[in-house]
Amino acid sequence: MTRDEKIEELTEVLSAGKVFTQQAKERIEEKTDEQLDYILSPIDQCIYLEACAGSGKTEVLGLKAAYEICRWISRQTGIAVLTFTNEATATIADRVSSFYGKPVPSNHFIGTFSSFVHGHIAQRFGYKFYDIPGDRTDKSFRIIDSDTNPYGNQWLNNYRLEFPFPKQTIYASQLYYKGSCKDWFVSQGESTKSLTEMYNSVECQQYIAEIRRRKNAPYLFQLNYLKDQIKECKLKFWHDGFANFDDMNLIAHRCLRDEIICHFIAKKFPVIMIDECQDLSANELNILSLLITAGVTVHYIGDLHQAIYSFKDSCPALFLDHLTTHHFETMHLSQNFRSTQKIVDFSRKMGGIDYSISGSVESKCGNYDCCYVEYDDDEKDAIMAFTDMLNRFDIPINDAVVLVRTQTAKQKLSHGPSNDHKTHPIINAIQLWQQNEPVARQTALSLLAYQLQRWMGFHGKSNNYYYSDEVCPNVVSWRLLLRNILVELCSDPVMTTVDELTYGSWYSKNKERVISVIAHHLNTIGQDLPVITIRTPKGTAKQPMVQIVLPEEEQLCVETIHSVKGGTFDAVLLLSSPDARGKTGFWENWLKSDDESGRIGYVACTRPRYLLCWGVGNLSDDQRRKLEELGLAKLNNDTP
Repeated sequence: MTRDEKIEELTEVLSAGKVFTQQAKERIEEKTDEQLDYILSPIDQCIYLEACAGSGKTEVLGLKAAYEICRWISRQTGIAVLTFTNEATATIADRVSSFYGKPVPSNHFIGTFSSFVHGHIAQRFGYKFYDIPGDRTDKSFRIIDSDTNPYGNQWLNNYRLEFPFPKQTIYASQLYYKGSCKDWFVSQGESTKSLTEMYNSVECQQYIAEIRRRKNAPYLFQLNYLKDQIKECKLKFWHDGFANFDDMNLIAHRCLRDEIICHFIAKKFPVIMIDECQDLSANELNILSLLITAGVTVHYIGDLHQAIYSFKDSCPALFLDHLTTHHFETMHLSQNFRSTQKIVDFSRKMGGIDYSISGSVESKCGNYDCCYVEYDDDEKDAIMAFTDMLNRFDIPINDAVVLVRTQTAKQKLSHGPSNDHKTHPIINAIQLWQQNEPVARQTALSLLAYQLQRWMGFHGKSNNYYYSDEVCPNVVSWRLLLRNILVELCSDPVMTTVDELTYGSWYSKNKERVISVIAHHLNTIGQDLPVITIRTPKGTAKQPMVQIVLPEEEQLCVETIHSVKGGTFDAVLLLSSPDARGKTGFWENWLKSDDESGRIGYVACTRPRYLLCWGVGNLSDDQRRKLEELGLAKLNNDTP
């Protein structure tokens, strides 16, 4: 097909039986040949669309899904379009609707991967394999947070791991399985540990040796015994109708090993399209493998060079093996609409990408599109030099960002509280509401709505207080509900006190009251708050509480690299830790393209349109030469 024929085919299918706007037609006409080729690709062939940074993949996925839904005949089967966050779901649903032109039929599904697995597989069929108590009319699993405190939930003692680890008790709710290494891990507060490594530790082996000596039983507590106890502990947990969030993938996998169930799902959703596929965990890939074997066609859209969630057990090597095993065809999107050619070329080199990528943005900074600045002892010196660059090249400070690796570094450079108010949405909403300023109160409403969306699973847009007609009949009633919740929370002096408290102590004092107030107000609109556990966000329990303030209009924003994945800025200062102790936050590790630290660096370097600057500690001559050979220009005080 010629380009004109491809555009005509798309326009004809999408416009059939409905009004098709000129704007929608123009959006089709502006697509590249690569984008059109994927949109018109076979829906019965498993395809991996490797989409470079800035390639417009979300738009392409939305158009592809709308095109296939228009061509879909059956009302009993449908397409599942999946991603990993509620916000991404809302974005994709909006793109699909804009091209489809009317409400998407209910036989199709647009949502998160977890909501699909939970709703259509694990919760629907899991009871068949686990003897959930017969006196429960609701046979669904109750999701127990891995951070649930056993001291306030004595019933968890029924699900202790019966194994003598020294100085600690492990509960079924804390155990989760990593498919990439085929090992069980325990989540304890802010850390996760392999149970095999814990067993083999010197402390544990000495403890077990002492028990064996006392009991004169040299073969007690072997590793295989530990594995048997883990299985027994987990099965009891599941049979009694409980599971943690990660367990649901294992339960879904068990369901799909039943051929009847697997073929039922495959028949109901014969096509699955997954955005940000590089974020799939090993357990999620195992689920998809069973569905593919049962006849499901899967389309993956993403970029393995942006796989930065190893803590979630995503592994590029396993994903590539999965593609080979199931005979996926690979297609590419290789035009970057976000960045200048120099930024694209530099990012491609550091990412070890072996195909050409075209940049589409005209340079504003000449030889300094990609540059670096050295600092002595204080990273803020690099920020000052970067700010000077913004002024020289007339880049608004509000369109620039400083990127760091950790929340600790972010808070240090932000002079106090994190700019990401969503870390503590309820606390920050209460504080902002009390300020009695219009912008502060709007932000407070949005933060509370964001938290309710996370707890209740509905989908809404951030610029409309996350409103969804699934929950409330109209947006005015929704805003009144949010206001009433905040008014009641702020009327409690215990809630509004932050002096001399840590975040952990505030949550401990107020979490039950927060749940009670919110549940009461939701009941007034006929909604129930799901069973939830409020926990202190990781890494913040011991931090002293700070009075939150909205950033000044001219304040340079500081963010973590993970938080801006998918984002775009005019200029980025990527700030390295001073030395290699920073591991994934140190610049030399960003050049290791086969390692996650290299992928983290790649994600950061593909965010800017016009200016990419690395802030690094003092370098040797060899290190300077290394950066300059890659394409970074040295930034001097007299840079024109």
